[in-house]
Amino acid sequence: MKRILVLVLALVLAVLPAFGGALDTIKQRGILIVGVKGDFPPFGFVDERGQLAGFDIDLAREIARILLGSPDKVQLVTVTSANRIPMLQTAQIDVVIATMTITSARKQVIDFSVPYFCSGHLILVRRDNTTISRFSDLNGKRVATVQGSTGDRVVATLAPQAQRITFGQNSEALLALKDGRAEAFVQDDVLLLAFAKQDPSLKVVGWPPQMPGPYGIGVRKGETDLLGAINVALARIRSRGVYGKLTAKWFGEFAKELLPPAKCPPELRL
Repeated sequence: MKRILVLVLALVLAVLPAFGGALDTIKQRGILIVGVKGDFPPFGFVDERGQLAGFDIDLAREIARILLGSPDKVQLVTVTSANRIPMLQTAQIDVVIATMTITSARKQVIDFSVPYFCSGHLILVRRDNTTISRFSDLNGKRVATVQGSTGDRVVATLAPQAQRITFGQNSEALLALKDGRAEAFVQDDVLLLAFAKQDPSLKVVGWPPQMPGPYGIGVRKGETDLLGAINVALARIRSRGVYGKLTAKWFGEFAKELLPPAKCPPELRL
């Protein structure tokens, strides 16, 4: 019997690496599968070549470089604010790098890396709008928001009498604003600044950005090995000057409009 137990233990030890942590699985596969946005410039969008581009996409590639030795060892999967956590929980993706604000509610279901960006909320309106200049002006107005976004909860908190019209994609909410179905669109500051820059018929109001919160990289609960590796990778990306280069590349024109990291709380309580 003792010999049988020894053999069983030997077999268990032999197969343990195959059932290792998430980081081992990713390394064995040789590809990091990352959920990113495709409609959230300049973090994640489809460029003129039809390719995903943006700050989060570049960040994903830099993390793959550190974890797997090459920025090309990454598979990008487009997600939305509503489906990014379910896709992570069902293991369709390894991590989420998709403008995801760290909130107390989200921390109950997934784990987050250290923050990598700070974003507040602003209001996008048509340029000829003269009735909306601050969040309290949204009360009684039709406001476009995105399902699963913090912007939707911010409107509910700061303008509880607003008529929230919720969409699945930022592009859908933007179209609703432009065609008159909504009078305003509330989302993260950088996105709305990018939309206003692209379209002179729009303008951004609601300054200063309200209810700021930090963006974090999401991983499944309990995947401490992967979370630790990502935090180390983020530290290296900063210490080697890569983060500064990415910030200048994607936010240079908006830098003076953005909230400094020191103004960001550790999480957004919504």
